[in-house]
Amino acid sequence: MANVGRLVKEAMVGELSGWLSDRKNLFVTRVNRLPASEADAFRQKLHASQARLVVVTRRLGRRVVEQLQITGLPELLEGSVGLVWGEDVLPTAKLLVEFAKAHEAQLSVRGAVVDGQLLDASRVEALASLPPVPVLRAQVIWTVESPIAELIATVEQLIGEVAWVVEEASKTSRQETVTG
Repeated sequence: MANVGRLVKEAMVGELSGWLSDRKNLFVTRVNRLPASEADAFRQKLHASQARLVVVTRRLGRRVVEQLQITGLPELLEGSVGLVWGEDVLPTAKLLVEFAKAHEAQLSVRGAVVDGQLLDASRVEALASLPPVPVLRAQVIWTVESPIAELIATVEQLIGEVAWVVEEASKTSRQETVTG
């Protein structure tokens, strides 16, 4: 009977390792007596943003994350561990931080791995406070576009002034030829 438990755990570690090996982003949470109804509601919110939450024991969690070979990641695992991964980092981080603030006693963000880099809880909160990607793109475009628009306006003004000077010069040369 003990072998069955070992086989189940090995299969679970293998399955989780397979899921995580395909993804570059992973959030580590500590789950403490989170009611099933709230956990299900949280999972549904995560699912809507294409993310997933799996709660495992610390030992199973360590076995899974040790295979990722990221220094410092196993130390983030404490108590019942919630592993969260998703397609897009920002919405997932926002959902995690919002839920953790609303349920401080039941869930806390311990850290994350984003693009292979280990982040602590404060950096995850900073990540969650960033605006969405389309807003960031718009800000970058505006930052680049604004000086270019000013340069174009200045060049247009200079061209207009040069055209005015040429026009005035041609008028005076016509007047001189008519009088002369």
